[in-house]
This record gives sequence, structure tokens and C-alpha cells, in this order.
Amino acid sequence: MVREVEAKFRVHPPFRIPDLEGEATGVTAVTPPRVQELRAVYWDTADLRLAREGVTLRHRSGEGDGDGWHLKFPVHEAGVPDASTGTREELHSRGPEDAVPDELRDLVAVYVRTAVIGPVATLLTTRSASTLHDAEGRRLAELTDDLVSVLNQGHVAARFREIEVEDAGGGLDVLQAVGTVLRTAGAVGGEFVPKVVRALGPQATADPDPPKPAPVNLSDPARDAIQAILRRYVRAFMTQDPAVRRGLPDSVHQMRVAARRLRSALKTFGPLVDDVWAKSLRAELKWVADSLGAARDNEVLLARLLTAIDALPPEDVVGSARSRLESELGGDLANARAAAVETLRSERYMALVDRLVDAAWDPMTTGLAEAKTRDALTECIGSAWKRLARDATRLQRPDATDEDWHETRIAAKQVRYAAEAVAPFFGKEAKGLAVQAEGVQELLGEHQDAAIASAVLRRLASAPRAGAGSFTLGLLYAGERRAVDDARAAFADVWKDAAKPRHRKWLRG
Repeated sequence: MVREVEAKFRVHPPFRIPDLEGEATGVTAVTPPRVQELRAVYWDTADLRLAREGVTLRHRSGEGDGDGWHLKFPVHEAGVPDASTGTREELHSRGPEDAVPDELRDLVAVYVRTAVIGPVATLLTTRSASTLHDAEGRRLAELTDDLVSVLNQGHVAARFREIEVEDAGGGLDVLQAVGTVLRTAGAVGGEFVPKVVRALGPQATADPDPPKPAPVNLSDPARDAIQAILRRYVRAFMTQDPAVRRGLPDSVHQMRVAARRLRSALKTFGPLVDDVWAKSLRAELKWVADSLGAARDNEVLLARLLTAIDALPPEDVVGSARSRLESELGGDLANARAAAVETLRSERYMALVDRLVDAAWDPMTTGLAEAKTRDALTECIGSAWKRLARDATRLQRPDATDEDWHETRIAAKQVRYAAEAVAPFFGKEAKGLAVQAEGVQELLGEHQDAAIASAVLRRLASAPRAGAGSFTLGLLYAGERRAVDDARAAFADVWKDAAKPRHRKWLRG
């Protein structure tokens, strides 16, 4: 995998690249251009699902070491100089031109789904490439001047010229400075699109599937808000799919969170959506979240217990306590990660993604969703808050169980997710309630993590032939039960602040 940061510019055939050397750019030398003849065959679905997501899959020849299959994903990062500049992650694979490698086909499955993928465009490119250096001879950027011919049934159907400036060590400042010089000379920036998108025309720049959420006013029907919420979270869910398949850090957690946000929205705003439809989706989302959850839960648990054992005095770490934790929980983690990926490769999962895309396009709402967003959504969130308040009251009883605390955590999470879901419509008031609910959730999350950790430690310490390591496991167990008690003791103050009426004033209209 290679991450490329580059700026793109459209230019007319007579355009001449200006002198890029000087104090303004920091460039002191430009190598003579190296000319290459490249051929790239791009693959996509008939309705260009990959192109519409900004994803490109191609087989390129003529580049030498770079020949083969390339899959590029857009990366959304803050700090890029302008709309001409973008970041993409590029994965390479070998294989014949007429067959997409399985590992790359797997990574685009969430976008392709049940559609057929095949060649959609062939581009011939005459490339002139130069390297920009600073005074010490360090590489700053690569400049490529591409004359692209678009083939249709073996004939040239269109031509265009494009200049790319790719970061090679100089950073965004160099890209911006060089881009300024190019614009002054007549280059046109302001858009960062792959060559194939430019070649395929308007269809390639149509809305992705599902579209990004549209703005919603408080006076608009609540149906519009439900649609926007589903589009936001379905897109977040789908974006994490390739990351989970690649085993990228935090991807399992983020995909699980997106699934939970979708489930929470369908529950919180239940009166506004068809009951049978919503319950069916929630059941399937629970299946996915649970499948992903084993990996995430084991990851969090192992990190927590290894941190705790490292904090003990060395003389208290006896026997094989640490190796048992790493062996048993680490083995569970590896198995859970493999199971999570297999879930994403199942027909059941793909059917769910298709249903989620349909839901984001056209949610099945009830007549209540025709009411104003301001009225309908606040009523639903108010109901979620009442459930949390009821559960929080139950925790004040001395006989409250670990399960009672866990159920209250779920209720706090539902309020938080609901407030965050409507924050784009209601603004800072909704964000404020989300912050309060998050504080409650985090404290109860610490309680839940400690309760689970203590149960696991008890099981390991009491297992047959546990050995001397049981002493260390017992110390860790005592620490986790103290963490449970500390969370319970802190709850009253956290809840007192979160329950202040001013945080919910906006719910009363």
C-alpha cells in the first residue's frame, strides 16, 4: 500500500510548463522529463459504482515495476491546500489483465455487491515526468504531464491533458507553491478527480450509492431528517468495510459503532419508521455488530489487562500470569478477527448492505414522519431520555446488579447517539446533550469493562492447574472490582450534572 498526496490541474494542449525554480517554491532543480507510454484498463460496474465513490480499479502496463493492478481509495484529510489536492491510498497486485485479483475484488465488494464488474474504459497516456529538488538535492515532488487518449472500440474517442504534482517529501507547502505558479500560467485547478472519471463523463460524477446526506431544516418533514441520518451512517458503515478486510487499526471498532448508530436511530425514531421494516434491519445490524464485537471486546480486554499487569510491582508478577493472558485472550482475538472478516464475505452480509443502501435512498416512514423535524425528532429523543432517567434511578438501589448498570449504559448510549444524529439539524443544543450522555456512558462503560475483566480473571484463576500465576490474577481481579466500586461511587455526581434540565431545554421546543 502506498499513500499518495497530489494536486491535479487541467491544461490545454498548447500549455507550457512555467519555470518552477525559485524562492517561492523552494525548488532549485528540475530533472529533464522522462517519457513513458502507459496503457490502463479501468474496471467498474455498468452504473459506475466505484467511480461515483472516488474509487478506481485498473490494470496498467508500460510503467515497468509499477505494472499490474492498482486499487485506489480516497482519503479524506484536513489540511490540504485546496480542492485541487487530494490524498489516496493505492494498493498494488500482480495478475493478468483480464481477471481482477481476488484480494482487490474483495476490497471493493461493499460497493460492487451483486453487480457485475468489468472493463469500462481504456486510457492511453503519454507521460512526461520530472522530479523537483531542493538546494540539498532532496526530492520535493514529482511532476507529471499527461496527454490522455480515451479509447472506444479501439478508436480514440477523446483526448485531454492533465498535470499532476505529487508530494515526494516537500509536503503540502510545496504542492501549494507549485500549484500557484501553474495557475498563474493558466492551469485550471479546483477539482480532484481520477482520470477515468474525466474520461467517463457525467455518469461517473453522479451521486454515490447511497448519496451523501442533504441539508435539513427544522421546518422540513421529519422524513427528510430520517433519510439524512440513515445516509450518513450507512455511508460510514460501508466506508469501514474495506478497512476491516485489510485489518487496519480501529476499523472493526468504527464499523461496529456505525452499525450501532444505525440500530439506535431505527429504535429511537421508531414511531417515524415502519415497525416491521425497522425491526428486521435492527436484527441484522445486531448480528453484524455482534460478529464484529468479539474482536473489539477481546482487543480492549487484552489491552486493559496487560496494562494492569505491567503496573504491578515486578515481585507481584509470578508464574505464567502474563503469558496466560496473552495466549488465551490473544488467541481469542485472532480468531475473532478472522471471524469478523468471514462475516463480511457472507451472502447474508451482502444482502444486508443492499438493504441498507435501499433504506438510505428511500426509508419506509410512517405518517408521523410528515410532521416537522423540530417536533417529531425532539419527541423521540425525549422518550429516550425518560428511559435513561428511569434506569439511572434504579441504580440508586443498593441491590443494583452489574446487569442493571449495563442496561443503564445502553440507555445512555442511545441518548448520546440520538443527540449526535440530530446535531446537524439542531446545532449546539443537541451537541451539549450528547456530551452529557457521553459522560454518563463513559463512566458506565468503565464499570462494564471492569466487571467483564473481573469475570474473566476469576475464570482464569480458578481453572484447573492455574498454578502460581493465580496469585497475580487474583491481584488483578481485586483491582478490577475496585474499579467497579469506584465507578458506582462516582455515578451520583456525574448523573446529577447530566440530569440538569438546562441540557434538555431544547427538547421542550
